[in-house]
Amino acid sequence: MASSFVTSLAGITAAAALSLTTAALTAPTAAQANAVSVSCDASGITSFTPGVQLFPQSHQVTYRGDEAICNDHTGLGVQSARLTADFSGVTLSCLASAFGQGTGSGTIEWNIGGSRLQSRLDLNIDETFLNTAKVSGVIHEGPFEGRRFTGQIETSLLGGAGKCTFGLPFGGVKNANFTGHYSIG
Repeated sequence: MASSFVTSLAGITAAAALSLTTAALTAPTAAQANAVSVSCDASGITSFTPGVQLFPQSHQVTYRGDEAICNDHTGLGVQSARLTADFSGVTLSCLASAFGQGTGSGTIEWNIGGSRLQSRLDLNIDETFLNTAKVSGVIHEGPFEGRRFTGQIETSLLGGAGKCTFGLPFGGVKNANFTGHYSIG
């Protein structure tokens, strides 16, 4: 009977040790959690309401991204992502070299190992110069919740000197292509 008890106890101890070893391998340490990062390309169409004209005015700016490739440093299998964002109160002009700042929200639709997951973000346009905006924020829902978002988006607003002035009688530039990149980490 004692031999049976010792064998059972040894089996339980071995199972517990295996369980603890497995948990240690799958649970990230604090240093690993802080090292998580993903960087993605971005491109698509930017829409402006009202259309951008020669003189500065406040706009609603909407970015509708295409699916683009990501570099995954997390080991989660992020293959690609699509960024969309909406900003309000952004002062724009075809002639100004530095535009205003703005606040907004966005989503990132992730392709993680063939599954589609979505993160929601609070965003800010921190700085703009010429056609480039520096954007930052925090993911508040979904994959990478609590992580910081940083990005740079370039919108070809002018597309040649005539694009803005040609749009003037018809309400200005309402759409333009954008390219850029962003990272989570």
